[in-house]
Amino acid sequence: MDEGILHHLYISPVEKCNLGCKICYTFKSGDILTNEKILDYVDRYNKVVEVKTITFCGGEVFALTNFSELVNELTRIGYFIQIITNGTIDRLDQFKNPNLINIIVSLDGLPKYHDKNRGAGNFRKSFTFLQKAQKMGFHTEAFSIITQENLPDIEKFEKLVKVPVTYHPRKPMAYLTAHPVSNIVGETKGFSFITAAQRAKLGSNKKIFPPLNFGCWQVSLMSNGVIYGCCEGITAIGRITDDPKLIIERFKKRMNPTGCIEPCFMCGYKDECHS
Repeated sequence: MDEGILHHLYISPVEKCNLGCKICYTFKSGDILTNEKILDYVDRYNKVVEVKTITFCGGEVFALTNFSELVNELTRIGYFIQIITNGTIDRLDQFKNPNLINIIVSLDGLPKYHDKNRGAGNFRKSFTFLQKAQKMGFHTEAFSIITQENLPDIEKFEKLVKVPVTYHPRKPMAYLTAHPVSNIVGETKGFSFITAAQRAKLGSNKKIFPPLNFGCWQVSLMSNGVIYGCCEGITAIGRITDDPKLIIERFKKRMNPTGCIEPCFMCGYKDECHS
């Protein structure tokens, strides 16, 4: 196992969102992690393994009015922060250290397609947010869910957004229907799943998640205080109050030679898995 992955924490402080995207599969629970609980968790973990990067995702983290206070404290300490956001709630002016923050904006493709999934006018909001972040000195990226419908337009999309893009093939039906928590299929008409061959071709010349070698693992804290070995895992390895040493021990035991933390779960990609 690459010990470097232990230096990165994934935290989802909230599952609720301000949008109602047609292909979202995140279960909208009412749980919220307080800033105090997150800071305590990071501090205790850092005493066992040095924390270098923390990724925040949701839900929509900018829906939390005090989220910037949390990030400002973490960057003051010296952590590098990544924030995955839909970019429709602008709190960028509240951050004190943009050079220590990577803003990753979810953009599904060209404006018409993006708004079909996320609502009219939201591409303009998100793209304006992304451009503002660039001008303010934040690191910036885009994260794009790929379907049959937007796959042909990715070159045009990249020319438009002018930032690094990570592509995420839409979760296969096997995943969407089998996951014990996030078993939400969403709409399929107009948002069709790409094939294994298309995914392999895309991964040969673009950055995709999960990568073709299936490195899908990270110590992941969810809004209900449960910790998994993957941000979409199904087998808990502990809770926020547990000793980080135990969390790390369980994480290592869960690792699989294929690079998947959940080898027993039908994720939908198993037929493509490189052992």
